[in-house]
Amino acid sequence: MKLIVSILAVFTSLSLHGQWSVISDEPANDPRGKSVLYQIFTQEEWDSSNFANQSDLQWFRDIKYGMFIHFGLSAYKEKDLSWGICETRKLPDQGSGPYPTEEWSSWKDDMALPEFDAKRVVQHAIDAGMRYIIVIAKHHDGFHMWDTAYSDFKITNTPFGRDFVKEIADACREAGMKFGIYYSQRDWYHPDYMPVNPAKSERVPGRSLSWRPKPGESDTLGESHQKYIDYQFNVCRELATKYGKLDVFWFDALYWGGMFSADMWESERLTRMIRELQPGIIINNRASIPGDFDTPEQKVGSFQNHRPWESCISLCKTWAYSDTRIRPPKEVIRLLINSFCGDGNLLLSWGQQWNGAFHPDQIKTLRDSGVWVKRNSEAIFGTRGGPWKPSNWGGSAYRGNKVYLHLTAPLPYDELTLKGLRERVLKARLHKGDSIKFSQTDGELKLLVPEAVLDPYATVIELTLDGSVDYVIDEEVSVSMFNKPAYGEQIHESGKLRLNKKETEQIIDLGRPYSVSGLQLNFIALPDSGPPAYSIQTSNDGKNWEATDYQPGRQLSQDVPILRYEAGAFIPGRTARYLKIQRLPNHPGALRILDSKVFGFDLN
Repeated sequence: MKLIVSILAVFTSLSLHGQWSVISDEPANDPRGKSVLYQIFTQEEWDSSNFANQSDLQWFRDIKYGMFIHFGLSAYKEKDLSWGICETRKLPDQGSGPYPTEEWSSWKDDMALPEFDAKRVVQHAIDAGMRYIIVIAKHHDGFHMWDTAYSDFKITNTPFGRDFVKEIADACREAGMKFGIYYSQRDWYHPDYMPVNPAKSERVPGRSLSWRPKPGESDTLGESHQKYIDYQFNVCRELATKYGKLDVFWFDALYWGGMFSADMWESERLTRMIRELQPGIIINNRASIPGDFDTPEQKVGSFQNHRPWESCISLCKTWAYSDTRIRPPKEVIRLLINSFCGDGNLLLSWGQQWNGAFHPDQIKTLRDSGVWVKRNSEAIFGTRGGPWKPSNWGGSAYRGNKVYLHLTAPLPYDELTLKGLRERVLKARLHKGDSIKFSQTDGELKLLVPEAVLDPYATVIELTLDGSVDYVIDEEVSVSMFNKPAYGEQIHESGKLRLNKKETEQIIDLGRPYSVSGLQLNFIALPDSGPPAYSIQTSNDGKNWEATDYQPGRQLSQDVPILRYEAGAFIPGRTARYLKIQRLPNHPGALRILDSKVFGFDLN
């Protein structure tokens, strides 16, 4: 049973926030197809696409940690890029923002950026221990952060008057920093942009964000959308030829269960053009083709070593600058550890204020966490995740005959026990520090790590082995998605609950509002009761309830993520004081819960 729970937990955690490109022999019957965040390809489709060489990907696997710069017109109001300002969101995107187009588009006339300094931007990355920078060239609002020849809606037509992208590219090159460009195919400002024409399209049943051609139509595209595709080829060619060597091209129109499709951008032709203009470049998977790496969003991805991945996560509660909670250095470090120990990268997002400078408190967080990163750089960069996968104690990374254990949580009785290592441990010590006691018998390694030697951020133990590691240990353990830092900490625990035909619901009162990110339920198996059938709702006041979009499984231990939709992604954390567990009418007999645990963050 433990193994089943582990597999289900991994599947669930992969499918919440990100885009994972996978191959399947039977796409129509693959259970991953039920999640909007898997894009499934046949082997033939995969093989017919275009990719970087493995040798071109090696630097990306090695450098682990990057800076994502989200800056644009939204900084005028300290809002998130595009999502926080644009009243008009063109299909298939939905909803609306607070400012009409004529208002937010006029803010460019006040864009002076007196404090912007590209060299200082790169220095912030260096101080943080980061090894590459991705900068927004164009977000969904359609504002060009470079001097394009194909639009007047650009930063060089502002009081600032200079090419923002070029200055950062030049500063990166001067410092030896890898550099990439983010470009969103979506454009809520461009008059010809219409990937979905509602007159010739219909919604896909069960997929509120996805559209398909109506009977008799060959595609969903509007009449003028080909003009937009032509424009897009022009500006992408411009970006790939004006700024020297580009290391990464970062698209942003997720497949999302069919919300966006490759024909909307002519993605194969577009990416092949970029690779021809920029040999060796790597391209992400957000153009509805496989791409070179996967992109979980606002959470750390689960362990994957057959294909590169990169978690993009914001430093505060928005991608761009806003006066919201800043992740403290300890949290940033743990996000980084969970990423590279899972054999992935962390791309941490922040943005400048309207004056062009970053906020001092955010700079301090990156600088403080950077001290730890630099001190432990040997145990981070150039490693691979493993041999032990990330767990509740932390994670591991290896290079040759060295294994680095990154401890992020207190150890019971000051002892860490690990199984499955094939090599003999010759020496164990704190990284760049004193030796620690250990014993190794019958495939079991025990390390004594006294509390007095623990680093307040994360403790690194260096193991020297009698041979090189080239494998990953699969332990049959139960893994909860809520072990991930994206879900915060346990904030409440309840004992046994029983729901039946008369008492169909139970309400959990947390005492005050929290940012609730998940509910773990452990059920008691009853004869002839079948799989659990229930729903979860949340509320601030105990009167108005909001449902969670979760389909119960068959396992006895179930992790229910509680998410909010923000800036185009489902993110852990919904403000709530009350949670309602409700037995559904189709559940036979009683529904018995052994215990329940609520996870989340304090709002203070």
